[in-house]
Amino acid sequence: MGSISKRMAERVKDRRLQMGWSRTTLAARAGVSPWTLKRFEITGQIALGTLIRIAMAFDEIEGFANLFPERRPVPATMAELEKMHPPARKRGRTVR
Repeated sequence: MGSISKRMAERVKDRRLQMGWSRTTLAARAGVSPWTLKRFEITGQIALGTLIRIAMAFDEIEGFANLFPERRPVPATMAELEKMHPPARKRGRTVR
């Protein structure tokens, strides 16, 4: 888990620097403390609400909306699987 949050912190820092923003600027735009932002960039530790505020400051909130997409149900039986994926017809029908 630590490596994921640390990589995320590195991406936030990279984005901040690409935009030419100081920590103080991003903190003000996100409505968070500059010290909180510094701790995040160094350790990767941050509260979810604070991370969402930072994403909003970068106009990247869509990433959170797509974080846990709905999954299709997993079939419990072979019959359910066949209903989900019916076999393709190999021949046409004769119309009389």
